[in-house]
Amino acid sequence: MLSLSKTLDIAIHIRTATVRLTDTILGDHDHDPTETLRTIASEIGLTNIAYMRVSPDQRGDACSVFSIVTFSKLWQQRYSLKKYLRYDPVISYGQKTDEPFDWVDLPADDPATNAFLADALNHNVGRNGLSVPLHGRRGVFSVVSFTNDLSKQEWEPYKSSNLNSLKLLAVLIDAVSHINFKLPSPQVHLSNREEQCLLWAARGKTYQEIATIHGLAFGTVKTHLDAARHKLQCMNLTHAAAVAFATGVFPAEALI
Repeated sequence: MLSLSKTLDIAIHIRTATVRLTDTILGDHDHDPTETLRTIASEIGLTNIAYMRVSPDQRGDACSVFSIVTFSKLWQQRYSLKKYLRYDPVISYGQKTDEPFDWVDLPADDPATNAFLADALNHNVGRNGLSVPLHGRRGVFSVVSFTNDLSKQEWEPYKSSNLNSLKLLAVLIDAVSHINFKLPSPQVHLSNREEQCLLWAARGKTYQEIATIHGLAFGTVKTHLDAARHKLQCMNLTHAAAVAFATGVFPAEALI
């Protein structure tokens, strides 16, 4: 089990990481994103952080891939050589769900999945893995994975204590990944309630929890979130939060 002091220390470092990523999104720091993720991973007790975005190629069945990963060069080269993109169970599973998932939930009866995970383990990817899927517009799919080498007894409390924070980090990492692509700012204005509800949703709060926080009816919260998502032209709330962070729809003081 993780000690209380260790748990609190990790929580503090995760909050620092959100500020660092926010600063990067806002252009306050010109850091290499890979080094930023490597620093964050070290501070919050992770072995690796990996971001992959897969976009359909409109010219055919192919797809374009963009990644920011802290994996070793050897594993990156092997991943490419073995054409693992075609068989990566994290990508194939993530494309079918909107919820974060532990790698133990991947199909255990699939030989290809087991072979991939065994190979990844041999290349120090990490004993444990948690992935957060992000579904965007026009079929764009992204996934952020967090790995470490904790024992199973330590991994479970680490996940339960930090899941919402890791989901927020995933959204921010997705936003950072778009900086070099000059993601255009949508000409939208969120109302105060829409902004507040979307921020709480990005932090992992449920509709009912947001309703309780603001003293609103469940249906009112849903209306605000649906309106925010439609204004930002996004398929789901996770992507809406990422677009809001990446384009500056949220004011700087609300991000931190």
